[in-house]
Amino acid sequence: MKKLLVLTTIALLLASGIAIATNSTTVQGEYLEARSASVYVGACHFGAEFVEGGKEATLVWNIHRGEWDNVSLDGLTVVAVISAKDNLAIDTKSRNSVLYLDGKATPEQRTALTDMIATKSQDVLGNVVATQIAPIAYTKKGTKYNVTVGKVLTLSVNRYPCANCTQPHQIWYEPLTNVKNAIVGKSEIYRYKDSYLPVKWQQGEVSNNVFVGSFSM
Repeated sequence: MKKLLVLTTIALLLASGIAIATNSTTVQGEYLEARSASVYVGACHFGAEFVEGGKEATLVWNIHRGEWDNVSLDGLTVVAVISAKDNLAIDTKSRNSVLYLDGKATPEQRTALTDMIATKSQDVLGNVVATQIAPIAYTKKGTKYNVTVGKVLTLSVNRYPCANCTQPHQIWYEPLTNVKNAIVGKSEIYRYKDSYLPVKWQQGEVSNNVFVGSFSM
């Protein structure tokens, strides 16, 4: 009887383990987030920007490897552009966004990408007003990153060499989504214009407005 109970317990644990493994995180890669306000700056500058700035952001998921719904997403990139009425740090109600899917993706991969983002990041994106297929280029060399989405978005980033290169008390925001090992970066070029959101921007100066890290979904 005891032997039967032990075997039953082991079987239940194995079953639980299999279920956990099946639902475990499988999609991993690099993450960039560019905000329309400085995330690393002095207190006075932060206060001046907080009220009128920080209403827009660009989120970039560059997938290194992984599957969603048994569909491989290796090497694909997804970009979301978000806009709200107030600073995104406090405004979670009026967010509108456009989702851009990698033009290299197959129809099956596009469906998987859309479902993954909707499942994991719907609260971050708010109301997705459009989902577009676009040529997305993502390149990295050392601490420099370049992202383009067709003709609508250009983002060039140079991150700090390490997390300890910045003063923690002057980092005023956190990434909008779950990120591992986030490091502050500077956007050297940051411009966006599309018809789906009533905003556009072209940043003229280098700004400490970027987070760079890794993600798992």
